[in-house]
Amino acid sequence: MQAARADLFRLLGDEDRLRLLALCAEDELTVGELATLLGESQPQVTKKSQALRDAGLIVARRDGTRTLLKSQPATDVVVDAALVEGKSICTRDGSLARVAHVVAQREEHSRRFFAEGDAVEPPPSAGHELFGLLPMFAPLLPGRALAVDVGTGDGPLLPLLSPLYDRVIAVDRSPARLARAAARIAAAGLPNVRLREGDVDDGDLAVEVAQRGGADLVLMARVLHHAARPDDAVAAAARLVRRGGHLIVVDYLPHADEAMREQGDVWLGFEPARLRACFERAHLEVVALTPLLGPDRPALQVAVGRNPALPRDPRD
Repeated sequence: MQAARADLFRLLGDEDRLRLLALCAEDELTVGELATLLGESQPQVTKKSQALRDAGLIVARRDGTRTLLKSQPATDVVVDAALVEGKSICTRDGSLARVAHVVAQREEHSRRFFAEGDAVEPPPSAGHELFGLLPMFAPLLPGRALAVDVGTGDGPLLPLLSPLYDRVIAVDRSPARLARAAARIAAAGLPNVRLREGDVDDGDLAVEVAQRGGADLVLMARVLHHAARPDDAVAAAARLVRRGGHLIVVDYLPHADEAMREQGDVWLGFEPARLRACFERAHLEVVALTPLLGPDRPALQVAVGRNPALPRDPRD
């Protein structure tokens, strides 16, 4: 045990390792992002992080050809002190303050891709077939006052949502795609659909939804893999859902098609356990999490979360 403690002290006595530990505690970061923050090459970052990985202080996760590193929660006073010192070093050199900007850059290619006027909606999918069945389940929906379609794109789901809800807010950050959605709305005659340019975490959207008592349904169909921070996107969506309402996420299962990054994909799918954890961190009850059978490649999955209803008053 004494030898192991001595090894831990030696391991954490290196300033570069302290910086790596601190940055990976701030966010899950790719080797390339760490190289940018530290001003080093990716092979150097991989080499320097290996000892931390071997000691179980940092865990690695693969996303296609990328490797992401994340510090484990400190359970040792020595490691905790090392994290404090590492954050102090990274604060002084400015790298800690740059983490948020570096992570946000993950979405830059996606923004450019969808800002182009000729960026097209993916072909119809099993996810869309699923939502085509929504009218059959309309009697089971707890409320149908408001739906929010986040990342609506060209609006392929709006003709399905519009008859089910009194009001539909369709949100997308691409003006070009919203213009095509407007044309679809006009052609289909959907008077209760409002288009908004923006993202799921926009304050103005939150205010509009709150003024209507929250959303009965928030839908994110093939949106999450474009988000720099998927957990934050799910949390923002969950805040729009009223008590008793639902969040539905349709997205890819893990895959290895690196060509999808050329279409603005930040992530190559999600493990079901990771989606479940996203929902639970957002305080949603997971009521369904299942693959969608169909011809889509990469394969899709659907996760449905419910915002718990307020507890019943015992006096009622």
